[in-house]
Amino acid sequence: MLKKFLCVCYLMFLGLSVYANDAAGIVLPTGGVVFEKQDGIKMQVEALYIRPEQIEVSYLFENTTDKDITTQVFFPFPEMQAVEVFPSSGGKNPHTYDFILWVNGEYKDYQAHWVIKQNDRDISEYVSIFFRFPDEVITDQELDRRIGMLPNYIRQVLQDKKIVEWDWLVDWDKGEFQAWTMANDIYWKKQVMYFWEQTFPAKQTVAIRHQYIPTNLSSNTGQPYSKCLDTSSERYDTFMHELPPGDTKFRFNEHLHAQRYLEYILTTANNWQGPIENFNLLVESPLKSVGCFDGEEFYGGKYYTVNRQNYTPESDMSVDFVANGNIFDYEITSRPALYRIDGPVSLRKKPHGKVTAQLADKTYVWAWPDDKKGKWYPVRQNDLSGYIHKKNLVKVF
Repeated sequence: MLKKFLCVCYLMFLGLSVYANDAAGIVLPTGGVVFEKQDGIKMQVEALYIRPEQIEVSYLFENTTDKDITTQVFFPFPEMQAVEVFPSSGGKNPHTYDFILWVNGEYKDYQAHWVIKQNDRDISEYVSIFFRFPDEVITDQELDRRIGMLPNYIRQVLQDKKIVEWDWLVDWDKGEFQAWTMANDIYWKKQVMYFWEQTFPAKQTVAIRHQYIPTNLSSNTGQPYSKCLDTSSERYDTFMHELPPGDTKFRFNEHLHAQRYLEYILTTANNWQGPIENFNLLVESPLKSVGCFDGEEFYGGKYYTVNRQNYTPESDMSVDFVANGNIFDYEITSRPALYRIDGPVSLRKKPHGKVTAQLADKTYVWAWPDDKKGKWYPVRQNDLSGYIHKKNLVKVF
């Protein structure tokens, strides 16, 4: 009998990063995934923290039944190019997700499974020998080198199967030369999957957290990839010419650039029992971010936040990171965390300062403990920002 499992499904096609929420499903004998409704598990809280070089997601799940549920948790990553014809890292790949998993605050081991396809044809059994570890990405020149090290009879099998061929390659330094390459110019797509067994005790909650390095789509033109944006609008033009207050490393006639892009699938969360009770999103960018959320465009500063109660996603989101300079040099300077309001409480412009808003009891905010002033924490909730006293904050993740 097939076991039910929890699944975080990420899809990517030829360089486009697409990520997803946890969803329930079943594993087929062929290795495919079919989603099904999981009525026994409810998602109480989700905290999704997105930045250019790392995605961190924390969940609090509740087993609402009177029986333990033991299941496989299956985490497939996006499909990506297994061989880069135009390497983005100077030919020095490999890419690695550096995936880390915690369950109830403890490190959790997991296993890896991976598949390589030529279009829809699974060629894993023939080409897995070219990759040293599951999430390695190699250049076309490295593929040529590794094929060349094989015995002749194995190369002949790969040729007969129309998986590799002897063809021409182009290199900026060497020019055009003959080498072993992927047959018929069909890029190989690789998908890496991590999985582990998990027990959800009856009438109890389980906290699952994972972080990893996402694969991003880079822009050479500075134009965003988010489909909902109207780049010809006055709003967009003004946004891309304005710096946050105090930033002087920019001349007015210059234009900011969208440099990195990813998509995140939210709608798979609808497979759980009811809506997400408390959904919390934080996008952090070196300077600004633009993108699509709930089917509409958003324009964010260094931080863009969304806090929703009883949230049912109806569309997925995308993010273009906007920077003035090289986004690859971006380093995190503080670590935000998710807190619950013990209130109601007043949001103040500064510690002991003017009240700017009232926040309801048991709602959620993002706070920056590293930047606190005494017992006052800087916080953000949706479009609101200010300070809240420590006694009114209960840490969630």
